[in-house]
Amino acid sequence: MSKKTNNDNWKKGNKTSDGEETFEREVTLNRYEDPSNNQTKKKKKVKVKIYAKSGKVEFYDNKNTLLLTKESDGQTTQNSPNEAFKYLGVGNDDTQKQLTTELKEARLKVVQNAEEIKDTATLEDLKTKTGYKSKINNIDPPATTETEENTDEPGKEEVVPLTEEERDANQKKIEEALTRKDYPTGRLGSGYYRYPITTVPDELGYDFIRITAYEYTAGGKNALRIGKGRPSAKERLVQDSKKLETVLLPMQPNFSESNAVTWGGDNINPAQLIGASAAAAGISFLGNLGQPGNVETLQRSLSGIGKEITDMIQDDTTGPALVAYFAGQAVGANILGRTAGATLNPNLELLFTGPNLRTFNFNFRFTPRSKKEAKEIKEIIRVFKKNMAVQRSMSNLFLLTPNVFTVEYIYNSKGSKAGELHPYLNIFKPMAMTNLNVNYTPDGTYMTYNDGGSLTAYDLQMSFGEIEPIYSDEYSSNDTDVGTFSQHKNMGY
Repeated sequence: MSKKTNNDNWKKGNKTSDGEETFEREVTLNRYEDPSNNQTKKKKKVKVKIYAKSGKVEFYDNKNTLLLTKESDGQTTQNSPNEAFKYLGVGNDDTQKQLTTELKEARLKVVQNAEEIKDTATLEDLKTKTGYKSKINNIDPPATTETEENTDEPGKEEVVPLTEEERDANQKKIEEALTRKDYPTGRLGSGYYRYPITTVPDELGYDFIRITAYEYTAGGKNALRIGKGRPSAKERLVQDSKKLETVLLPMQPNFSESNAVTWGGDNINPAQLIGASAAAAGISFLGNLGQPGNVETLQRSLSGIGKEITDMIQDDTTGPALVAYFAGQAVGANILGRTAGATLNPNLELLFTGPNLRTFNFNFRFTPRSKKEAKEIKEIIRVFKKNMAVQRSMSNLFLLTPNVFTVEYIYNSKGSKAGELHPYLNIFKPMAMTNLNVNYTPDGTYMTYNDGGSLTAYDLQMSFGEIEPIYSDEYSSNDTDVGTFSQHKNMGY
């Protein structure tokens, strides 16, 4: 962290009786004349006072009345509650943000002061206190000897990496800041919603679709890892996540899937091949800088490339054409095409560029046959709408990812296979619901039952997108759903 912070206008105050230094400055905050009316406000100056050893911060009004004290361990005392409310906006978002900013600046001044006077004891003491840890970790550390490198030179800063414990603490703070607002949950655990309402899995005797909602779990710091430490979507969103409502729906008349990957044409002409060889030699040289024989290896590589170019240009067959080509490149014109009606071989090839994510659409028709079934349909639609909706953090400052879903085709023939995944239909990875459409008058006519007002029919259209692509090695997975390829438990993904 650079020392060029907003710590201006600080002046030294009177020392305490035990010799502790203090610093003071005036800041302008919104003052609410009427605490019950947040719209009636005006600007007022407040004095901020900090104690350089203990890290305590105090706020005074223009009459030098102590409003609020913030200890370095985070403890807050409202010395004059009414005035503190008016000046510092406890419960008012805009002044609360101003207060937070001033606390940060005051604490940073404490850390910088201790660093400048090489007060190592104070720095070590503040490391254990709330609000100072990250600032101390990011501040330029004091020089311990006169022979150490001068970190005050322009453009030179020493970076002190965070420890694993500090990274975990920062991650925890992020998670706390992103705490979700409470949202209603319906039948959890062994409970489920179902249509038709008479369908009970143990009594069905026919197949059905099972859709389960899960609370979204972000990848956290592990999501930035490369290799085996990076969790899959299924591990995060199903195995390690909170299971919510389950809905059982009948099979549909039309099922299909589409698997696709992206391929694209790519060109590389002989001149580009030569340039790529030279670039590869240079990169290899830099990567092995300091290794014995590295310079000689680079020289041999460049010498070989130079000989290749020389041989092509001196060749009676290719030379004139290459000269015409490079002359055209120099002036930005197609000289070779104009003079010889030719071009360099682009070596066009179709190359793999990346995977695609699969999408699925489902359409369900609901026709309630009883008051109880009408209520069940209403609850099913509400469950889907609630779980696919965007969520908010407790502070309303952040928007959070909606809940996600698993979709399963269940083979419910009676016997030992009852309730298992369908062996002749595809399986899905965890999915996000990207679109939900409810048609309340699918027959083109508005009709309701006189017993409660339920519509006589509903059409529900849902679009899902898989969160991760499909990979070939997953067809030989030991996953209980997929099974190994030789088992052929199902169609796989």
